[in-house]
Amino acid sequence: MNIKILCNEKLCIVGANGSGKSTFIKLLARLYYPTEGEILLNGINIYEYDYKEYQRLFSPVFQDFCGYFMSLKDNIVLNKEYNQKKLDQICNKCGLTSLLNKLVKGYDTQIGKWIDDEGIQPSGGEFQKIAIARAIYNDAPMFLLDEPTAALDPLIEYEIYKQFSEMITNKTAILITHRLSAVHLADKVAVFENGELVEYGTHKQLYAKGDKYAEMFNKQAQFYRDDNDHITN
Repeated sequence: MNIKILCNEKLCIVGANGSGKSTFIKLLARLYYPTEGEILLNGINIYEYDYKEYQRLFSPVFQDFCGYFMSLKDNIVLNKEYNQKKLDQICNKCGLTSLLNKLVKGYDTQIGKWIDDEGIQPSGGEFQKIAIARAIYNDAPMFLLDEPTAALDPLIEYEIYKQFSEMITNKTAILITHRLSAVHLADKVAVFENGELVEYGTHKQLYAKGDKYAEMFNKQAQFYRDDNDHITN
């Protein structure tokens, strides 16, 4: 595998389960160590950088993201400087406003009813939105998103991705997704298979090529068309 990701580029990675997508971004984040080859940042091996400084380059949302038993505000802000306007804007873009409007204590609401009877236990989808809001608030130069919206309705997911894309125009982002509607928001698409990069280019280029990517895209498009026809009938 040989791939170059440019500054401020949006890359979408697609492929079947077990094709190496999550492993790829965990290698980039130095959570895994490569057994051969090397990963370079500006031409320098990433292991030559200070670990903590290197970690600060990333705002990740992995499949196994965390929800913390703190207030809703602290779940998003963590140790960053608190900015109410910034927090409001991000929560609105991430679809958390409807949840906030239900909470008497607003951002100060405790996550975890076992800690506070007046607290909340967010659903899986709500926790995903909180995790995305946390990553955006962190405002690191590079976003790593490993299917961060898998528990959300496809229409809500697309709207969040669209808003997210508008908010990180000057950032680098790597997005792993099984729902190919999101590829339209990316500059480039990488197709993984059995740990290898088998196709790489823009959505338009890969679709015109008519190979593996086009097959995946058409299968999903057909599924949604069939589903809509069934609902209409």
